[in-house]
Order: sequence, then structure tokens, then C-alpha cells
Amino acid sequence: MSLRKKTLSGAKWSAIATVIITSLGLIQITWLARLFDNHQFGLLTVSLVIFALVDMLSDFGIANSIIQRKVIGYLELTTLYWLNVGLGITVCVTLFLLSNAIAAVLRNPDLVPLIKTLALAFVMIPHGQQFRALMQKELEFNKIGMIETASVLAGFTFTVVSVQFWPCALTAIMGYLVNCAVRTLLFGYLGRKIYRPGLHFSFASVASNLRFGAWLTADCIINYVNTNLPTLVLARTLGAGVAGGFNLAWNVTVVPPMKLNQIITRVLFPAFAKIQDDTDRLRVNFYKLLSVVGVINFPALLGLMVVSGNVVPLLFGEKWNSIIPVLQLLCVVGLLRAVDNPIGSLLMAKARVDISFKYNVFKSCLFIPAILLGGYLAGAIGVTRGFLLVQIINTILSYFVMIKPVLGSCYREYILSLWLPFYLSLPTLVVSYGLNITLQGHLSLSALVGMQIATGMLAFAAMVVASRHPLVVELKSQFCRSEKMKTLLRAN
Repeated sequence: MSLRKKTLSGAKWSAIATVIITSLGLIQITWLARLFDNHQFGLLTVSLVIFALVDMLSDFGIANSIIQRKVIGYLELTTLYWLNVGLGITVCVTLFLLSNAIAAVLRNPDLVPLIKTLALAFVMIPHGQQFRALMQKELEFNKIGMIETASVLAGFTFTVVSVQFWPCALTAIMGYLVNCAVRTLLFGYLGRKIYRPGLHFSFASVASNLRFGAWLTADCIINYVNTNLPTLVLARTLGAGVAGGFNLAWNVTVVPPMKLNQIITRVLFPAFAKIQDDTDRLRVNFYKLLSVVGVINFPALLGLMVVSGNVVPLLFGEKWNSIIPVLQLLCVVGLLRAVDNPIGSLLMAKARVDISFKYNVFKSCLFIPAILLGGYLAGAIGVTRGFLLVQIINTILSYFVMIKPVLGSCYREYILSLWLPFYLSLPTLVVSYGLNITLQGHLSLSALVGMQIATGMLAFAAMVVASRHPLVVELKSQFCRSEKMKTLLRAN
């Protein structure tokens, strides 16, 4: 199968799995937000933010280093496998021992049992990571999608059933451990049919992997700070409830686009890696990718920004109405972060994560004071404004610092790749806003939200159908060919 066909097949399977997983995640977070009080929901979100950092450290970029290498030997794989296992055990013990200190720093002793329980995940996770990386390297996203969907469904089922009897954050944490256990077992079972780790170990054989992993991990740490500092600052200064509200808005506006972008970026990273030496081909495909990511995310986020005042009380209850202005600003943050995501795949494919790391260090010098000052002056809304300001600066500078050094001078293509999805999304914004002004108070909340969403989608669809932009025409052509092929197959 050609690289193009494998990439398209991988995108299809990733899309199916990601849509299911993201939908289950949104259903779960909506249900927990309604069921838990603000404090318990805040404890859950803060503990998962801590877990995200430790999970990143435990991998040390090893999985992505396997994907980035064009050829990798058995000794390297075996060594990296046992390194992952050793790191996981070390992280588990360290997190368990530091749980009281972490809770003290965040001024919330209720975090201790949650952190200790989450620590157990690091004993399980490493046993499946390498097998997942090998499947991703070969673009076997059908297997990855089925495994991850099954594991998320298992964790979701456990959580939804259990919280009926024990409505507390610890129950949801246990559901996450079920997710990890099922995922590790399935990846381990299928992965060992591909290769079995031996009892070999050689640091010298993986020196280049560790250098790549060190740069990637350092970059991820900076990204983590730039992403999760608001939650931690709010948890320490205003309590877990306020932090939970901010994180709820974040999970609705930023996380779903990020997950959906992985449909494309997860597939394109190994595909980019295979053409990493062909700069012209990389440039063309990268800017197409930026536009496609924008077309997927811009109408949804701009539409959500308009309907958020009705969506929050409808889905989460009026106790969360305070997050509406935060959610509206985070829609813009999510939109800007969405178009930043593909840059990471480009830099990893070219083994230039050092550029991203150095730039993110600079960004942190802007971000940290903006968040701290914003939180001090205006609480959650101040933190969000600081976040948005830095994100705008980041989007402007990203081209000059990260894209241009890798792809050469192509600023016009960068601007046009972002203008296309914004232009296509404008009618969605206008129509949804107009309906809210006209029909507010004349329809029930659910009917108004339903009408806003439906008309916004129709407006966007009309723009796509009418567009004569070459990329849109290409996408429509691909869709029509796919539908025609399905019709022929059904007829035969």
C-alpha cells in the first residue's frame, strides 16, 4: 500500500476512534460536572493535571523517538522497553512519596489519596507504550483505534456506574485506572505478536533516542507549564472549585479540538517523517494540513463562543454560570492552539524539537507573569485574559521562529492557510449570534441552542459547497470519490 493510501486509511481509523473517545469524554465530564459538587470536581481536574506532567516524564519521549527513526534495531527496542518500565516504577514510587508535599504546595490535603491512587498507573502504562509506538510507526491505526476505544469505553462504564454509589473524585480516578489496565493488556497482547522484548540492555545503542527524547521531554515540560499553570495557580490561590470551573471550560473548548487534531497530526507525524528530506513536498503538505485543521476547528469554536451563554446552564447546570466569560475567551485560545498543533509534527519529523523547546522557554517568560498577574488582579477571568494575550503573540511569532527555519520563507502561504477556514466560518458566527439576539426569551433554552447549532452548521456547509478554493475543491473531490466507491462496492 502506498504512503498516501496508508495515511488516508490511518486518518479514517483515527477519526472514528477519536470521535468516539472524545464524545465519551465530553459525556463523562458533563455528567460528573452535574453530579459532583464544585470542590470534588475541582479535586478531580487538579489531580489529572498533576498526572499529565508525571505521565510525560515517565515516557521521556521514547515512544516518539521510535516513530521518528527510519530504521530501528532489536537491541534498541529491547533497551528502550526496559528503560520505560524502569522509569514507570521510579515515577510511581516518587509520586507516592511526594503526594503529601504536592498537596501542601497546592494547599489542599484532599489531593493526597487521589495522587497516591493515580501513581499506580505508572506501573501499568510502560508495558503497552512501545507496542503502540510500533503500530503508529507502521500506520496501523485500525488496531490502535480499536484498542483505545475499548479501553476508554471500559473506564467510562466503570466510572458512570460507580459514581452512582460513590459520587466522589476518587471513584473517577479508579475509572481511569481501569482504562489504563485494559489499554495496556490489549497493546501488550497484540504487540507481542509483532516483537517480544528480550533480556538485553545497552545504553550506547539508544544514545540518539535519548537525545531526541530529552529535547522532546524538555519541550513538553515547557508546553505543560504553558498549558496547565492556570489550573494550578487557581487551585492554590482560589481553591479547587474555581480551578475546576476553569478546567471544565478548558475541557469543553480546548481539549476536544486538540483530540480531533490528533486524527491528522498523529497520522501525519510518521508520514512527514518518511518525507523529511523533501522540503518542497513537506511545505505543500504542511500548509494544506494547517488549512484542514482550521476548517475542522474554526466553525465549531466560533459557534461555541456565540452559544456558550445558553450551553453552560443547559449542559452543566446554573451553578457553573460563572465560567461563561472564561469559556468564551478560551474558544479563541482553542482556535489559536489548534493551528499551532501541526507545527509539533513538522518539527518532530525533522528532528528539530530543539527549536520548539527554545521558543517555548521564551514563551514561558511571557506566559508565567501574565498568568500570575492576571490571577492576582482578576481571578479566573484575569488568568484567561493573560493566557489569550500570550497565545496571540505566540501565533504571530510561530512562523518566524519555528516554521521558517524548517520550511524556508513562505509567510504568504502561512497567512492564506489560516484565512481560508476563518472566511468559511464567518457565516456560522453571524447566523448563530443573530438568532440569539432575535429569539432569546421566545424559545426554551434547549430549542434555542438546537436552532443555533443547526443553522450555524447549514451556513458553514453552504460556504463549503459554494467555495472554489483549490483545497476545498480537492477535499470535496476526495469526498465524492470516496462516496462513489462505497456505492459501487454496495452495488457489487
